[in-house]
Amino acid sequence: MSDKVRLDGLLEEYKAQPVGDGYIDIIVSREKYHSFAKAIIESGILIEAISWWEYIENVNAPNTYGMGGPCSRFYQGWFAETCTDVDEVPHSTNSLAAIAEMVEGKVLGEHDGEEVSFKKIKSLTPAFWLKVDKSWKSR
Repeated sequence: MSDKVRLDGLLEEYKAQPVGDGYIDIIVSREKYHSFAKAIIESGILIEAISWWEYIENVNAPNTYGMGGPCSRFYQGWFAETCTDVDEVPHSTNSLAAIAEMVEGKVLGEHDGEEVSFKKIKSLTPAFWLKVDKSWKSR
């Protein structure tokens, strides 16, 4: 089995959705991000960066922190891209513990006097940018 086929299988298994046709901005649910990151790291693929999305359960509901974005392929809602910089993951710290620390410690800022962080805002969802062959296209 090729590395690409294995990676595509992990995307399906963990319900991880690339926003485009490559392997950047792969949105994965809060509940599955840790196990997905572990599987990616164990497969030998580097996580280069983490971006942030807001998951809205109702497709007719407005977003709070993000802009536009795609409907989920796996869940009933949709994703709104947040207006924040991408967090680069240093290759020297590309371990599961480092990824978890970056995700769980993420604070995007403040909104209406409330801290917008992974720990406090249950709609914030990470997306991983993977270092793979640039010619690879996701399904």
